Amino acid sequence: MNQKALFVLLGQSNAVGHAVPMAEEDKILTPMKNVFGLHRKDNQKLDLEKLTWSGYTSDGMNLGETQDHTYSLANCLAKYWQEAVDAGKNLPDLYIVQIAIGAQGVAPQFMWHPDREPILIPGTLSKVNISLYPFTMHILSLVKADLGDFDQAYVHWRGGEQDMAAVFEDPTIDLQSTYQRMVDDLNKTLGDPNIVFHKIVAKDRMAEEPTGTKARIMESINAIFERFAEAENVTTFDPRGYPGFDPNIMGEGIFKEDNIHFKPEVNQWVAKEIFDDFTV
Repeated sequence: MNQKALFVLLGQSNAVGHAVPMAEEDKILTPMKNVFGLHRKDNQKLDLEKLTWSGYTSDGMNLGETQDHTYSLANCLAKYWQEAVDAGKNLPDLYIVQIAIGAQGVAPQFMWHPDREPILIPGTLSKVNISLYPFTMHILSLVKADLGDFDQAYVHWRGGEQDMAAVFEDPTIDLQSTYQRMVDDLNKTLGDPNIVFHKIVAKDRMAEEPTGTKARIMESINAIFERFAEAENVTTFDPRGYPGFDPNIMGEGIFKEDNIHFKPEVNQWVAKEIFDDFTV
């Protein structure tokens, strides 16, 4: 049986790669031979019974919103993987699942909330409306049924920023229980994959909030991620490890001018760190 690896990318805009479009020469237009993904046209359905895998491209592989050819972690990792195989490195085939929509957290008002009524309206940001949690768990159950066990399986959660605003408005929101449910369901569905929570870093965006409440909320969400990292199959990832990180400049050396979205070179660096985790 051929070896295979799985990479699942879930979250909001920084999982989409929003506002970081690929240069023409970096776009993946020819389907890859050793990296496979799930194209929206075949797999973006609530009642899907069987997955349709295709050679990976940077166009159409996010089962969330319609935004393509971005420097998302999924696209960047795919390029590293195929280039390594082409250079002669002995790697298993990589299967990528990306499901992300900008500005969506796990709080009750957002599309990632587990108990949202099932709905799937495809489209671009502001038009798309998908009950992401049940949709994702259904897709991942099909992945397991279709492909069986993986030699390695990673699930990366790159979200949480929107939940800071939700908790700021309503401090009674219980994110801990929701994330616990996510961890439990991922483990049950995929059989204890490596789950990675990306820490939230947003200092400059909170500079005008005088009480410091938003900063404390950010750290409380990161603390939730850290508590889960006490489990054997859960870790955290801190983008402040990027070599160009500088807390003394606007954007801290990692964000674009909007202080929200990571620069392309940061996403490429994170993807390389993920690649190294797979192939160490």
